[in-house]
Amino acid sequence: MKTDIFEDMKELVGCKDVSDLPYRKREVWEEIKRQSPLAYPKEQLEKFFHYVFGVDYAVIMGILDMRKGSDRPCRKCESTC
Repeated sequence: MKTDIFEDMKELVGCKDVSDLPYRKREVWEEIKRQSPLAYPKEQLEKFFHYVFGVDYAVIMGILDMRKGSDRPCRKCESTC
């Protein structure tokens, strides 16, 4: 069972430390799209998205929701990820 998105993303992206994640936004974003972020507690997701992307949970979830069924990245994704 997934328990810590920080540690899981660190491994999936290939970072040595969690502190490297904000510098690898593109890779983290690609993994977020592949994974199911809702498998993690909402409070942890809020901290993770703010730490890595500098935006609130609702913003990221809104972007993911808009992207459903679309293969093209939206402008917001291109500018923040």
